[in-house]
Amino acid sequence: MALIRMIAAASVVAALSGCAHEISLTGDANTIPALSRSPLDKTVGLVITDDQLSSEVITPGGGGDKVSYHPYHDLELPIYIGLGHVFKNVTKLKSAPDAATIQAKHLDYVITPKIKTTSSSPSPFTWPPTDFSVALACTVADPSGQTVTTADVTGTGHAEFSEFKRNFGLAGQLATADAVSKLQSVLAKAPELQK
Repeated sequence: MALIRMIAAASVVAALSGCAHEISLTGDANTIPALSRSPLDKTVGLVITDDQLSSEVITPGGGGDKVSYHPYHDLELPIYIGLGHVFKNVTKLKSAPDAATIQAKHLDYVITPKIKTTSSSPSPFTWPPTDFSVALACTVADPSGQTVTTADVTGTGHAEFSEFKRNFGLAGQLATADAVSKLQSVLAKAPELQK
């Protein structure tokens, strides 16, 4: 009986040590600055599928722990806001639009993001990550599906314990804001989109 209790206790400890702490990469939308120029007079569709919205990513935190989050879900709003700084009209789409959707929504471009993230922390005592990166690779296509331009940016965020003690996802949120700010700047300056 004692052996069974010991095995059960060891299983509980192993399960707890393998858990990932959930954080959010969505921060204050006001940290994404508006551009100094007026938005382009274009309507774009932002394609993020339901599968992407529900996908979970687990990356390292501090103290040997891990963090979990849903990058597409967390970045959907910041990307939407950033695109709204670049283009006059932005609409969310759950899949690549068909001809009827393109016509009904008057889409000039369709934007499809790919997101990759990393996190880390040198701390042996606290689990929130102190360093975070968000890589955004966005393809901008015309209504026929032909690529017009691409934008590849990487945002980084750093937060110390004194900063994130009430907001465990702060480093990720800073990286998200940095990535989206860079994305909107690249798209606003892309000569292919000025036509």
